Amino acid sequence: MTGPGGALFDNEDMAAGYVAVPEVESAGEVDVTAVLPVLGDAAAVADVVAPHRDIETAVGEPLLRTDGLTVRFGGLTALDAVSFEIRRGEILGLIGPNGAGKTTCFNAITGVYRPAAGTVYFDGKPLTKSKRNEITRLGIARTFQNIRLFGEMTALENVVVGTDARHRTSVPGAILRTPRHRREERDAIERGMALLEFVGIAPRAVEKARNLSYGDQRRLEIARALATEPKLLCLDEPAAGFNPAEKAALMELIHKIRDDGFTVLLIEHDMRLVMGVTDRIVVLEFGRKIADGLPAAIREDPAVVAAYLGVPDDEAAAAESGEAAQAAASLFVNEGTETAVLPVVADPAAPPPVPANRSAEPLLRVEDMVVNYGRIQALHGISLNVAQGELVTLLGANGAGKTTTMRALSGLLPLARGRIVFEGNDITRMRAHERVVSGLIQAPEGRGVFPGMTVQENLDMGCHARPFDKKAEYDSTLEWVFGLFPRLAERRKQVGGTLSGGEQQMLAIGRALMARPKLLLLDEPSMGLAPMVIQQIFRIIGEINAQGTTVLLVEQNAQQALTRSDRAYILETGEVTKTGAGHALLTDSAVKSAYLGVG
Repeated sequence: MTGPGGALFDNEDMAAGYVAVPEVESAGEVDVTAVLPVLGDAAAVADVVAPHRDIETAVGEPLLRTDGLTVRFGGLTALDAVSFEIRRGEILGLIGPNGAGKTTCFNAITGVYRPAAGTVYFDGKPLTKSKRNEITRLGIARTFQNIRLFGEMTALENVVVGTDARHRTSVPGAILRTPRHRREERDAIERGMALLEFVGIAPRAVEKARNLSYGDQRRLEIARALATEPKLLCLDEPAAGFNPAEKAALMELIHKIRDDGFTVLLIEHDMRLVMGVTDRIVVLEFGRKIADGLPAAIREDPAVVAAYLGVPDDEAAAAESGEAAQAAASLFVNEGTETAVLPVVADPAAPPPVPANRSAEPLLRVEDMVVNYGRIQALHGISLNVAQGELVTLLGANGAGKTTTMRALSGLLPLARGRIVFEGNDITRMRAHERVVSGLIQAPEGRGVFPGMTVQENLDMGCHARPFDKKAEYDSTLEWVFGLFPRLAERRKQVGGTLSGGEQQMLAIGRALMARPKLLLLDEPSMGLAPMVIQQIFRIIGEINAQGTTVLLVEQNAQQALTRSDRAYILETGEVTKTGAGHALLTDSAVKSAYLGVG
């Protein structure tokens, strides 16, 4: 097999666990029959892996510091004057609910986004105007939420790509294969093999990256990042898709990385992993820092608990004045307007499309549902029931499998095993648009409104797959939706992309209701909204259910969701860990455990 710079690798030798340190010849080929066992020695591996670069910052002092870091996307402030520091030699966790601004912060630090305000200081120098490749050379490396490997290249070749950040050979030097180029090539292969040994996948060095297991691909991405010889390693959700055993192994690897002299910044949604591996934690919510401290203190911080579990109705009502009310109102202000009007739940002007009829026979029955993303098993045998007229909630931290469940129910993901029964009919193999016609309707995460279409046109798209027999039926349904969301009636001719976040969420729910759902699937309706607006959205959801529409709700705001739910299921890493009545789960420690890794 041909490797970087024309190097030849013997697959059988590598498969046997040998590590070849090539002798670079004038012809540019490597004889791997001369294998050296040196990298099997843990001390020798650590000596090659450990960073040898000069770092100005002393151990325990701030290696990276953000000062008022702000990132905006148009009129949306995704990161709002965030200031924190990462001390050399520590593992810092950066956590927060969906939409909190964690990945945006990562991208601002690593040069993917240019901050609108504020400064990032790294090892005593500002990074504000540095390009991405310059930031890598300065010593910041990262992994990504979605694995980004070169699938047709071997594992070793992927790691060698990372070493290029430290190479000094010019393009002509590489073409002419100068002594410096050959020396750097040899060193790159040696370091690459040491890193593969370090992360535990050296025997797979000559396998193509796309053929590795998901867990090994994650480890390979970490090895490639380490190949840049970083002063700071940024890991973005490295445990996504891992089973418990893989997560335990990852915790050991992260500790080993820190113990070998690296500083680590970690974004992760598995709170048990975060609490078990980090030295300190910074918490973001709505783009702002709300907490900074030791894991034990963060886990019990009232602001952090409220950010993850939500605020009860009585507290939300008390927060309607002051800053909370202003923040909520701002979501309903469009560009060019000077006033803000909060939506009010009105009495429906038309009868609900589905009569209330709570029966013992489930409207939806899910049996042993297994869903895979390639080699990743995202759902491990989910079973649940939703009765006619119920409001049922799926709770769980990010990555628990909630959205995957909703997409599978909607027909957007195939089942590897199990079945879905709706109104007594097996719909497991039914296509997505046929499920819409049958009455199973989803309002997706992220709203998904058509930005170039008006509010009226967006609503009409909702009933496109289920045309009305009579115009009077259409008029009645539209009037019902406008009764629930009077703000949409006021904005019916306005383009959807110009609506505020709260108005777009209302439009997404209204569009789903136009299809006259027998079962309404709502995926994270509160995501990215201010507390006051969240309260209004949940009151409307409760009203929709009270009028007879069966609802299956995916939600992170446990307080608001459980207050209105008949029943709830708690998901953790693709499995149902607990189920019970909504009010009973409000005070159940299992909910806090699912979100914050307690217990």
